[in-house]
Amino acid sequence: MYLSTDGLHRHLERHGIDYLQFSFRWFNNVLMRELPLGCTVRLWDTLHAEQEGFSHFLLYVTAAFLCHFSTRLLQQQDFQGLMLLLQNLPTSNWTDSEISLVVAEAFKLKYMFADAPKHLLNRQQPQLYQHHLYSK
Repeated sequence: MYLSTDGLHRHLERHGIDYLQFSFRWFNNVLMRELPLGCTVRLWDTLHAEQEGFSHFLLYVTAAFLCHFSTRLLQQQDFQGLMLLLQNLPTSNWTDSEISLVVAEAFKLKYMFADAPKHLLNRQQPQLYQHHLYSK
């Protein structure tokens, strides 16, 4: 997320938004509560078709959601407004067209970062990765 939408990342940080505050529900329910049933079926079909769909590709889908709603998120000027939007995404009228755009963006992100395996690391703890590399 940090690399793909740096401005949104800073905006969320500035307002005290921790990704865990909204993404836990997204991951725990595999976006089922965020989407109409038809879109959920479309997304889950893609997740099942992708190798490591649920373990890796879902991360790109959630980043694509943030990209998709970035303009609206950047318009929110307080913690409450941001959290209300993040926890109640305006997707109730979505059709296959909208979820297909998000899935396409997720594929774009996946291939954009395909040769950069470290992009999935927690930026808060790079020393753990370095220690892991040198301890082998």
